[in-house]
Amino acid sequence: MSGEIFTVVVADIALAIKSLNQLAEASGFKPSQCDIAVVKPNICGFYPPNIDLLKTTVFYAENYAKTIYVGDTASTMHSPKERFKSLSLYEKLRDSQGVKLVDFSECGKVNVNVVKHRACASLPLPSVLMEAGLFINLAKAGSHPTTRLTCCIKNMFGLLMVKSKFLNYHAKGVDKVLADLVKVIPRGLHIAEINDKVLLGVDPFIVDLAVCRLLGMEPTTVRHLTMIAEDRGLNVSNVLNKLSLQYFQ
Repeated sequence: MSGEIFTVVVADIALAIKSLNQLAEASGFKPSQCDIAVVKPNICGFYPPNIDLLKTTVFYAENYAKTIYVGDTASTMHSPKERFKSLSLYEKLRDSQGVKLVDFSECGKVNVNVVKHRACASLPLPSVLMEAGLFINLAKAGSHPTTRLTCCIKNMFGLLMVKSKFLNYHAKGVDKVLADLVKVIPRGLHIAEINDKVLLGVDPFIVDLAVCRLLGMEPTTVRHLTMIAEDRGLNVSNVLNKLSLQYFQ
């Protein structure tokens, strides 16, 4: 761990849309052929994705999986089905093979145990996520009134299969829940939009630290980032010193 370099790939959004496969490979992500892929865009949150980037991400997943589940769960603002319509996703993804737009809360559920949890001994996740051979987390960076930063880690909060996340988790501390969630999410590719840039990496913690750097945000003020570092026996400042941003043009 002492000599490890943490790599995040950075590119303009136009290049990411054109060359996602090459950028994903450069980030160290190496998917295999599989039956199921799950793509989790921030459909129902504050910051929906660039639709062309989402389409490219789905096309990328088609290279590896027979069936691609693209979805979210309801937020206090939106339902997935309403957002699929308002963002014209049924139309824009109609030519994609094997793609299913889903409300994950309507899928089967698996309660996954969290080792050394901070808030939750187990977390309810979609069974398709735990069965998937490919997971892609597509987030868009922004500020958040509860967690300060919303990006890759906060986007995965939308995978939790409860109807009222506020009632179920906010009293426990959302940052603590996010630190627990990172422990049980399957390995995947994490893509973050920030202004006109796209960041890619294999660890949502590292990608979100890179996002903080580009935003000029002090990462130690984002409580779930410091918690995740502590859970891994790391120091945020030391990780930042070993963070390597690889720019592609």
